[in-house]
Amino acid sequence: MSDTVHGLKFPFRFEASGGLATAEASAKIRQNVMLILGTRQGERAMLRQFGTRIASLVHDPNDDLLADLIKNQARDALLTWEPRVLVTASDVTRRDGELTLTLTYLVVTESRAERMVIPLA
Repeated sequence: MSDTVHGLKFPFRFEASGGLATAEASAKIRQNVMLILGTRQGERAMLRQFGTRIASLVHDPNDDLLADLIKNQARDALLTWEPRVLVTASDVTRRDGELTLTLTYLVVTESRAERMVIPLA
């Protein structure tokens, strides 16, 4: 059994040769994480629970409660939809009205830690 993660690139595109572009290993995991966090719950017609409610929090007060909600939404969505990822740390920073989510996670199939910084609108 192979633990190699591979699939279509996100966003979907064609290679110069005309074939479908693919991604493997940690690059594909990173794309999956971005896809999960960037999808609003209810957006996918046949999978209504997929994604997060982070986008719906945009008008909430920019306080510690909002930061905790974002961290919990991200962690819960990744736990549910990407079993190859274990979130080890998450942090939300607020600066000049902008939020940034920093995720540190372990790619279980590779036993390697990754870190992502995601700006939130």
